Formats: sequence, C-alpha cells, structure tokens
Amino acid sequence: MTWASRFVGAPYADGGRGPDVFDCWGLVRAIYREHLGVDLPSYGEIRAADLRAVARAMGAGKDAEIWAPAKAPREFDVVIMRDGRGGRRVVHVGVMVDATRVLHTTKTTGGAVIVPLAHTSIQVRLPELRRLNVSNCLS
Repeated sequence: MTWASRFVGAPYADGGRGPDVFDCWGLVRAIYREHLGVDLPSYGEIRAADLRAVARAMGAGKDAEIWAPAKAPREFDVVIMRDGRGGRRVVHVGVMVDATRVLHTTKTTGGAVIVPLAHTSIQVRLPELRRLNVSNCLS
C-alpha cells in the first residue's frame, strides 16, 4: 500500500489535529509533517466548520505564493473544494494520493477515505489543486 494507508479509517473529529483523529485540515497537516517534513499552521482555534477561511487563504493574498495552482494532479497536492450545493465558497480540503485519488475526511464519511478525484462527491465541489511552494513557505 501507499503512505495513505496509515490514515484510511482514522476517525473524524471537529478540530481534530491528530495523531489519530482528524478534521480535514488536521489530516493535511499530519500528512505534510510526516511525509514532507513541512509543519503547516495548526489553526487549532478554528473549528472544522470554519476551515473554509484556511482553504480560501490557499488561493488568495500572500498564501497564493505558497500554494500555487496546479494544473495536473500529483501526489501530495492539496485539493480545495467548494460548497457542494453549488456555492463558490471553499469549505473543504484533501490531499492527492496519486494522480487520480484524493484522501479526505468529513463528518459525513465518518473518517478518512480515499476516493477517485472524478467521484461525484468530489466533482460536485468543483475541486481545485494547490501545490506547496516549499521555497516560499520557508522564506
């Protein structure tokens, strides 16, 4: 299996920052810390329901230099997702396992799952890819 196997089935919890229970941002943080050696901000004071501010920051302002848009998915890209009811606001994040599958966690899934990027539960959220620019992150 892949590095993602360790996270599959990990329970979801609002505000979960690991090591074994996660919300969507907590899962991204754990993956980046364990597998890329990058310590992303916790935003521990922000409830999972309010993490849309974190995801929006990935595509705007100063963070746009850190989280560059990616055209073709690859391992460890972050997937930012919009409200599934047709809204434009970003409300969720996940991590690409490879070029076709995303690992994410929500209250609805009950824990971390891997699904195809093309799955309707992801596509209805109008996903966008962001790639970490480590040189801008560390400067």
